[in-house]
Amino acid sequence: MRIGQTNGQIAIAGAGIAGLSSAIALKLAGYSVAVFERERELREVGAGIQMGPHATRILERWDLDLLGSAVEPEVLELRNAQSGTLLNTLPLKPGARVRYGSPYLTLLRADLQKALLARAKELDVPIEYGAPVTGVEVAEGGAAIDVGGEHFCAAALVGADGINSAVRGLGNFHPRRYSAQAVAWRALLPLDAVPVSMRNSIVLWMSPGAHLVHYPVSGGTRINAVLAIEDIYRMDREEQGNVPAYLSRRLEGWSGTPLAAIASAPEWLKWPMFVIEKWQGGEGRVQFIGDAWHAMRPYLASGGVMAIEDGAALAVSLTESRGDIVDGFKLFRRSRGPRVWQVARASAKMGWVYHCQAPFNTIRDLAIRFSSGSRLLERRDWLYGVGRDTAVRKS
Repeated sequence: MRIGQTNGQIAIAGAGIAGLSSAIALKLAGYSVAVFERERELREVGAGIQMGPHATRILERWDLDLLGSAVEPEVLELRNAQSGTLLNTLPLKPGARVRYGSPYLTLLRADLQKALLARAKELDVPIEYGAPVTGVEVAEGGAAIDVGGEHFCAAALVGADGINSAVRGLGNFHPRRYSAQAVAWRALLPLDAVPVSMRNSIVLWMSPGAHLVHYPVSGGTRINAVLAIEDIYRMDREEQGNVPAYLSRRLEGWSGTPLAAIASAPEWLKWPMFVIEKWQGGEGRVQFIGDAWHAMRPYLASGGVMAIEDGAALAVSLTESRGDIVDGFKLFRRSRGPRVWQVARASAKMGWVYHCQAPFNTIRDLAIRFSSGSRLLERRDWLYGVGRDTAVRKS
């Protein structure tokens, strides 16, 4: 049904955050795209997502509608999970808009994906479900792709199909993929699971070897919680019964408020964390974005954001290369690589800060307490960008 000469269309494997972001950005830049999703329908992956100004300024530029689903938290609270002590507060609602020109938002991943999908449909982006990419052969002038049991001739292929990317194997791309030696437990909590004073805040509870973060989603009607524990992913017999009780035992010594929040969850879902080691991310007419290229630890809340940045940066690179796909992909790798690996390194470092053992946790707490909240926010200037795109350069 799609056999023939390439018409310059760019094929995108994956209709998640990375794939839809690249489709929207490329379409707005004047490129013809087609998205192929291996699943027969989009399913929610993960629970919540934090989006700093480095993401929201891009989404605003794309005219993405997040009304009713996103929340703009007032502050980020940094707390010691064992004592419950409030160490410091970063101003988000006033601070992000004033300093970075765009808001800091929290919402469900499913709501973000729905908004991206709606915008892609407005732009008449074709999306085919139940269509896994099973083969690719690159030749001069295009790429012959086997998708959904048929053939598609495209100008290029973008692998946006996640940490377990099938496209990587097709092109014999085998970057080192390894466990982050940590497990993420995710849950949606009722609003009354946390004190009233915390319901419009991002609250980060830190302790040796683990941390809990919770924030409002669904327009402020629910709380998303993520508990990260340094561990090897496995199914303990002990945890198969009462998961909240199991987690409480794992977190012995924590204060009452975070433990009460953990106990309030009707269900906790366990997710392994995997990381991809630094590599170029493609060659020729094949390029990878999002977790398929640079899966990283989530401790800077920027994994999903990097996928959004990728989409915007890819469109910019192709435009600056005047539509030459090969040169555009080269420019994208050269200009984008330093940014994503800088974020990956910083995310790993932040995990150490959150989870550091005694006596370093005491030193950490003192350093946080004796700094101002605004100063702590300023330390993210390199990440969020002071009123400008740090990685996308221009639109």
